Amino acid sequence: MSKESFNNLIFVLFLVVVVFVSGIFLALSLRLFSLETFFFKTNYLIYSNLLNQIILGLVGILLIFLAVYLIWQKTKFNKGDLSVVQKTSFGEIKISIGSIKRLALKVVEGMEGITETRIEVNILKSGGINIDLHLSVKPDVNIPEFSERIQRKLKEHLLETSGIEAKEIKIHIDKIFYEDKK
Repeated sequence: MSKESFNNLIFVLFLVVVVFVSGIFLALSLRLFSLETFFFKTNYLIYSNLLNQIILGLVGILLIFLAVYLIWQKTKFNKGDLSVVQKTSFGEIKISIGSIKRLALKVVEGMEGITETRIEVNILKSGGINIDLHLSVKPDVNIPEFSERIQRKLKEHLLETSGIEAKEIKIHIDKIFYEDKK
């Protein structure tokens, strides 16, 4: 199950509980049943045996977990929805992080010696972006020269194609890729 599917499942579960509680409040306000009857029946149901108390406690813990998880997810930025805003004399241009990643990927894929690439883009409040390139390279690559060449080409390409200035481009060599020779 993907992280997005898991988040959606938790959100739906929490909404079901909220709708259920809202339905109880609505029924109480319409006098479909009395508050005393509701409390009497729930009190009897909960305290009639130990298993019901344990289940209620677990449901309470689950609801607290769901609420905290949803709040935590909401406070995190969804970087896929962010974009860099370029102002021109005619208006605004918004370029998504995904588009910037694809532009960077075009530069990186065109270079010999890279076997795997992962790109992270961070938008700066001061304007511009920072890029982290996580690369796997072949063993015959001169890493310092290679990194400088990637940084220079990527900075020029982004400025030329999108008008976005990359303030900093960090290269992370995560793996040296050795081919199996058989």
